[in-house]
Amino acid sequence: MLHRRMIFDDGRGVGEALDETVCAGDKCEGLTVRGNYYISINQLGAGSRWRRTTGQEVYSPILLAFAHEKLEDWTASHLVKATTMDPNYNLPLNVALITLQELDDGSVLLRLAHLYEAGEDAEYSTLAKVELKKMFAGKAIKEVKEMSLSANQEKSQMKKMTWKVEGDKGGEPAAIRGGPVDSSTLVVELGPMEIRTFLLKS
Repeated sequence: MLHRRMIFDDGRGVGEALDETVCAGDKCEGLTVRGNYYISINQLGAGSRWRRTTGQEVYSPILLAFAHEKLEDWTASHLVKATTMDPNYNLPLNVALITLQELDDGSVLLRLAHLYEAGEDAEYSTLAKVELKKMFAGKAIKEVKEMSLSANQEKSQMKKMTWKVEGDKGGEPAAIRGGPVDSSTLVVELGPMEIRTFLLKS
């Protein structure tokens, strides 16, 4: 709903007219929601590539943050330009960086997600590989622990539950999943729609 103002109850459960207004001074007008529309015309079967990649850019843009501090004071005490990623390396186009957070103990929480479903795209619905050595080129990673999605326990300690579903004949193919991370190569594999969480110690 873009124009959220009605004179009468529309019978959809609210029990009253939806009369959302915005006031400036003594003048009130009906609330209007503004937004952006994105349209793409693609060959048959090629729309998912635009939807997944552009959707990630639209819904998870770089966030600008502001502080009440003098620019000169801030730049004098902070590193204003830096990267840990190898300048010749990029994340695969079917992988999104969901979380990159330094924790209080100096370890880093890393969460990566595969953007595509199985069979959605001939090129990108495949196993993706992220090279942690190139992603953190300026750091020596000593330990990589795979964690649960919420990062509150190690994945190796999680109990896998098996559900019996009425009418299920068990003919579904197994989902493609990334394997364990080799401590020497430090390559993370991600299957379609897989999200993996890691705790990195340097």
